[in-house]
Amino acid sequence: MTQIPVEPSEVSRQRRQLGARLAFWTAALAGVFVFAVVGLMARDYVQRLAKDPLDTEEFKQLKKQVVADPDSEELKREVEQRDLELRRAYFGQRRFASRGAWLLLGSLAVLLVAMRTAATLRRKLPAPELQPVLSDTETPRNAVARWAVGALVVVLIGTAIGLSTGIGSALYEQSAQTPAEAEPGEVSPESQPIVPEDPTLPGKAEIAKNWPYFRGPGGLGISAYDNVPTTWDATKDEGIVWKTPVPLEGNGSPIVWKDRIFLTGATQTVRQVYCFDTVAGKLLWRKDMPATAASRGKLPELNEETGYACSTPATDGHRVYAWFAIGDLAAFDFSGNLVWSKSFGIPKNSYGHATSLTVWRSLLVVQFDQGVPKDRKSKLMALDSRTGNVVWETPREVPNSWATPIVIDVGGQEQIITDADPWVIAYRPANGKEIWRAQCLRGEVVASPVFAGGLVYSASDSPQLSAIRPDGQGDVTASQIVWTGEDGLPDTCSPLATPQYVFLLTSGGMLTCYDAKTGKKLWEQDFEVVFKASPSLAGTYVYLVSDTDDGKVFIVEPGPTACKKVAEAKLGEPCVASPAFQDGRIYVRGKKHLFCVGKK
Repeated sequence: MTQIPVEPSEVSRQRRQLGARLAFWTAALAGVFVFAVVGLMARDYVQRLAKDPLDTEEFKQLKKQVVADPDSEELKREVEQRDLELRRAYFGQRRFASRGAWLLLGSLAVLLVAMRTAATLRRKLPAPELQPVLSDTETPRNAVARWAVGALVVVLIGTAIGLSTGIGSALYEQSAQTPAEAEPGEVSPESQPIVPEDPTLPGKAEIAKNWPYFRGPGGLGISAYDNVPTTWDATKDEGIVWKTPVPLEGNGSPIVWKDRIFLTGATQTVRQVYCFDTVAGKLLWRKDMPATAASRGKLPELNEETGYACSTPATDGHRVYAWFAIGDLAAFDFSGNLVWSKSFGIPKNSYGHATSLTVWRSLLVVQFDQGVPKDRKSKLMALDSRTGNVVWETPREVPNSWATPIVIDVGGQEQIITDADPWVIAYRPANGKEIWRAQCLRGEVVASPVFAGGLVYSASDSPQLSAIRPDGQGDVTASQIVWTGEDGLPDTCSPLATPQYVFLLTSGGMLTCYDAKTGKKLWEQDFEVVFKASPSLAGTYVYLVSDTDDGKVFIVEPGPTACKKVAEAKLGEPCVASPAFQDGRIYVRGKKHLFCVGKK
C-alpha cells in the first residue's frame, strides 16, 4: 500500500488555534469570576450575622428601653423596624452563601475544563511520518469541544443571573412547591383535586351537626345550635345531666359524633383514648396506644400546662384519630379496635406538642412544626385516614408552633390555613401545594386561625391581629392584608370571628372586640380571671370558660359598644379545654371530669 507523509492542513491548524484561543479566554474569564465570587463570599462571611439576629447587643438595648418605657409607641415602632431589618439581613446573607457556593463550584468546573481544552489544543503536533491515509477525525472533536465550552459558559451566566436576582428577596423565599401565578378566579391544573369524594364519608351538612375537631366544624368555635343552656352550677348539681371521671388527665378538648364523645389522656408511661356515651356519660371503652420506639425511649420533659395529651382528637364519623406529645398517632374505629398506628418521633418543641388534627375528605391533616427554621424539621402532612400512609408531605420553613390548621372554602376551592412564625400559609388539600403566604406573625404562635365573612383572621401576642383576603397567590403580605389590630392580642386563646365581629381573649382575662369590616376596636372588657380555653359562640351568646378553681364560665352578649353579662355558671373545677356544643347540650372537660350541661 502506498504511504504518503500526512501534514496538518492549513484549515486544521487555524481551527486548532481558534479553539485554543477560545478555551484560553474562557479559562481567563472563569478565573476572574472565581476570584470575584471568593472575594464576595469572604466579605459576606466577615460581615455575616453569625447568630440569632435578635441577639445583637443593639437590639437587646432597644428592648430594655421598651421595658423601661412601655408606653412609648415610637420605641415600639423602632424595635419592630429594627427586628425586620435584622431578619432580612440574616436570611439574605445565608441565601447569598448557599447560592455563592454553587456558583463557585460551577465556575471552577468551567475553569478546569477550559484550561484542559486550551492545553490540549495548543500542544505541539508530532513530526510528520509516513502514515496510511486516514480520515480527518480531529476536526469533529474540536467542534464538540467548542460546543461543550459554550454550553458551560451559558450555564455559568444563568447561575450568575439567578444569584443576582435572589439576593434582594424578602425574609423567606416562596416554597418551591408554590404553583404558578393564576388570574383571580382562574382554576389552575394543580387546584384540581386528586383525592376524590368518598361517598361513605359524611357530607358537610352532617359534619356541621356534630363537633368532630378542635373547636368544632371548621375549627371556628361556633355552635350550630342556639338552644344550649346559659345557667348551671356543678357544685350544686344544677343544670348538669351527668358528670363522669376521666381516667387520665389531658388538656385536649372533647369531640362529639352523634352519641359518642372522644377524649385522650396520658402520663409519661400510658397514653389512652376514651369513648363515652352521650346519654349517660358511660365510659364505653378505653384503649392504650401501641408501644413505639419513641414511647420506649427517653421521653421529653414537658411543660406542666401542656402535658402528654394536649392535642384534641379528630373524627370522620368512621374512625377517631388521636395524637400525643411524643409524636405517636393512631386510628381506632368506633368499637375501639385499632385500625393503624405510627410514630413520627418525639417533636423538638420547647413546651410540648399541642397542635390538634383535622380531616379533609379521606385525608388526615397533620401540622408537625418543630425546632427552628434551620433544623428543616417542620412539615405539613396528609395521611390516608384508612391506612395511615402519607399521601403528601410539604416542608415548612418555620419553627415549632402550637396552632391547629383549619380548612376553608374560597369560591368553591378549599384551602388548608396554617399559622407559625412568621407566616400564615395556605395550601391545597389535595396535593399540599402552597397557594399564598402572608408575613404577619412573630414569636410563639399558639392561637389557631379562624375564617368568617370571607376573611382569614390570625393573631399572636406579637405583633398584631391580621385580617387577610384568601384569594391571592404567592406572597400576599403587601396586597391581601385588609386590616390589622394591636390591642388585646392573645397568647393562648384562639380568636372568635363572625361576619360582624372579631373577638380576642387574653389569658389574663381581657376580651377585646373589633369591627370585622373596618378593623376598628369597638370595646374591651376585663374579666380579671385566667383563661386558657378559646371563646365560643352559640346563638347570640359568647361563652368564656375560665381556669379558676371553681371553673367559672361567663356568658355574655356582645354589641357594637359593649358586652352584656348574661349569666355566670360553675363547673366546680379548673378547665383549659374548649367546650363542645350539641343540640340542647354542652360537653366540657374539666381537670378531672367530663361534664354534660343541659336539662336532665
